[in-house]
Amino acid sequence: MMDHLTSGTEENSLLLKVAAGDSVAFAEIVRQRWQKVLQHALTFVKSYQVAEELTQDVFIQLWEKREKLTDVKSFDNYLFIVSRNLIITHIRKKLVETSTLKEQKLEEMFFKPDEQFAFQELESIIQEGADLLSEPRRSVFLLSRIEGRDSDFISAELGIAKRTVRWHLAEALNFMRTHIHNQYISSILALLFIKV
Repeated sequence: MMDHLTSGTEENSLLLKVAAGDSVAFAEIVRQRWQKVLQHALTFVKSYQVAEELTQDVFIQLWEKREKLTDVKSFDNYLFIVSRNLIITHIRKKLVETSTLKEQKLEEMFFKPDEQFAFQELESIIQEGADLLSEPRRSVFLLSRIEGRDSDFISAELGIAKRTVRWHLAEALNFMRTHIHNQYISSILALLFIKV
């Protein structure tokens, strides 16, 4: 048995045999190229088990589409393209799965009754805290943190300097942190006592 392909003629001969359905020739191709395909997969997926599965898929696809091997000019390039396409498909699938999982987590967070209650409770605490702020601090906080406006917009909208906007925002945030912490802890303690 050959240790590796030494010439294009030997390679072409093997590929023609594989294309004709020769399983012994295919086993030789697999033996020669397995490690190379595996290393290629490993550079992208970082998991030996997944890389092995992808390598197996590459050779399964190679066997299933073996009749195409008669037209292959460079087997290395062909093998690279097949493995690259399978790796890209795998990565895309993973990204979709991850994205779907994140969406599910967000849905759970906003639609579970307990989570909805906690979110509404927090919203109420923030609104209550904002109402306790004096003007223009209250407006600076609401424009910045609720509406997402930048200091240029707030400065022009309220007719105050940008450094004043930043000062009011820093003071408002300090107050809100303390207020949210105190009120949230109080509401959790209240719930605990209600449950008891």
